[in-house]
Amino acid sequence: MVICFRIGSVEHCYDIPVIEIPLPVHRPGPGPINYPPFIYDAVVLASVNAAAAKLTDGGVRSALEGGLHAALQALKKRAGEHVSKISF
Repeated sequence: MVICFRIGSVEHCYDIPVIEIPLPVHRPGPGPINYPPFIYDAVVLASVNAAAAKLTDGGVRSALEGGLHAALQALKKRAGEHVSKISF
């Protein structure tokens, strides 16, 4: 992402860095299948949730939190019978 501001006749542009996620995830075991794609999605969702809490603009934060709530509900629906708890 690039954000540019024009101040007078000078344009100031900033390259916005991307936070690469997810980081490596601990896989518990032995036991039931570890559901790697499900855990991957949960790591990304948890990371975005943590980042959303740091947003300074309340409107942006609120909009993102609404999307995060919908994503959490979709993750819960996909979880399956072996998942006993999912929460932020």
